[in-house]
Amino acid sequence: IAAGAGYTTQSGKIHDPAGQEIQLRGISHFGFNADILQPQYLWSMGWKEQIAQIKSLGFNAVRVPFVPDTLYVTTTVNQLSWVDPGKNADLLGKTPLQVLDLWMAEADRQGLYILLDFHSVAKARQYPTWFVDTPADFGITWNGQAYTEDHWVRDLKFVAQRYAHLPRFFAIDLYNEPNGKVRWSAGDPNMTEAKYYWKPAVEKAAAGILQSNPNLLIFVQGITANWDGVENSGVPMNWGENFQPHAYQPINVAAGKLVLTPHTYGPDVYVKSSFGAVNFPANLAAHWETLFGQFSAQVPVVVGEWGGRYGQGGVGQADVTWQNAFVDYLLSKGIRNSFYWCYSPNSGDTGGILTDALEVREDKMTLLRRHWGAPPAPASQPGTLALAAASYTVAQNAGSVTINVSRAGGSAGAVSVRFETASGTARARADYSAKRGTLSWAAGDATARSITIAISNTTPFTGSKSFLVNLSNAHGGAVLGTPKSVTVTINGSLP
Repeated sequence: IAAGAGYTTQSGKIHDPAGQEIQLRGISHFGFNADILQPQYLWSMGWKEQIAQIKSLGFNAVRVPFVPDTLYVTTTVNQLSWVDPGKNADLLGKTPLQVLDLWMAEADRQGLYILLDFHSVAKARQYPTWFVDTPADFGITWNGQAYTEDHWVRDLKFVAQRYAHLPRFFAIDLYNEPNGKVRWSAGDPNMTEAKYYWKPAVEKAAAGILQSNPNLLIFVQGITANWDGVENSGVPMNWGENFQPHAYQPINVAAGKLVLTPHTYGPDVYVKSSFGAVNFPANLAAHWETLFGQFSAQVPVVVGEWGGRYGQGGVGQADVTWQNAFVDYLLSKGIRNSFYWCYSPNSGDTGGILTDALEVREDKMTLLRRHWGAPPAPASQPGTLALAAASYTVAQNAGSVTINVSRAGGSAGAVSVRFETASGTARARADYSAKRGTLSWAAGDATARSITIAISNTTPFTGSKSFLVNLSNAHGGAVLGTPKSVTVTINGSLP
């Protein structure tokens, strides 16, 4: 099949549309696939603030799981879950799809590569197949009806086309962890129903996606055991981890468009028999090589999910040992692309990059920087102080708006920065409370600071007004970064 345009692959590497090799330092940020159908933790954080923090930590790519419900449910996100109105005013009254539109555009604007992951046929649970044809299961779908393979391809084509204008939307992950009856293709004498064959389904979906948006890459997960008498079906494996049949029944999609994206986890998620071996973790590399590593020189292997609690909860040290060993293996293969699971702390068996207190797990970040090959965050530099976003929107009756200021790139010494509001069409006292002051950080402290500004609803108005919040006079050797000015738009409370 002829090669396509846009993002391409060659000899195990990924290239942008200009032909430059790119590294994917990725993180998954789930929620659009969950009952709330929106990013997690908007009850405590601003959605733009989350994107800015992800980038400031060194990630340059985000994997965004979604489900058909994300596309079709018309209940507003603030009815599906409580959303902090001061930090997410621009999401109030929006459907999940409208929020996804905003999220995609903002992540692209902030310079993050975006991988959309079709996570399941329904938000209700992770379903083993990309279709639902069992009447007893119709109740899990968004409309209570069958969900066919053609529906799946339709929805993949829909998002491929809808976000085609975003230059950093680079790929779609076709389906999350197909398992159960799923086989690669024909070969298992006990599973001969072609509807469960993953390889032809992948090829059909890929053709549809590339017809709708030829710039994209096609991320394909593995299966569980194929039981065809050719592969080694006895290797302990996770859902989505096994690509052995690709060696003799290769996926046939457009040249330069295929990416293999295995999922693999340690004992915090699933205890494989190999974890109890006397030579653990030295025994693991041979298994990873068999399941997916053997292909990395020819086809990019981008691990789509890996992670765990890394010693804080879960099984303790065994997961630390596993994650360290996995990074050792990836480095031995020259694999420096992956998507870590996950950003927010509320993934039950893995936790996140953030703790429950929304503090950064620096031990996990140190592990990821070793995987990426990036130098450690420079502790000898005072860092850069900047606003988390260039714009905020708030409802006039929200009471207040909170602006976040980050310290990134170092935490040496005590630093500070001045802030001050400035009127535009919104006037101080009438529409908001003027505020000025100083934000300070102690040596070693890189947590974000916030500025809360009261919004007045004493004189309701129609339309919108805006004012500015400006940063100035960074001290202690800190650099004043961008954005250093934020526009706050107040949407009037009168219709």
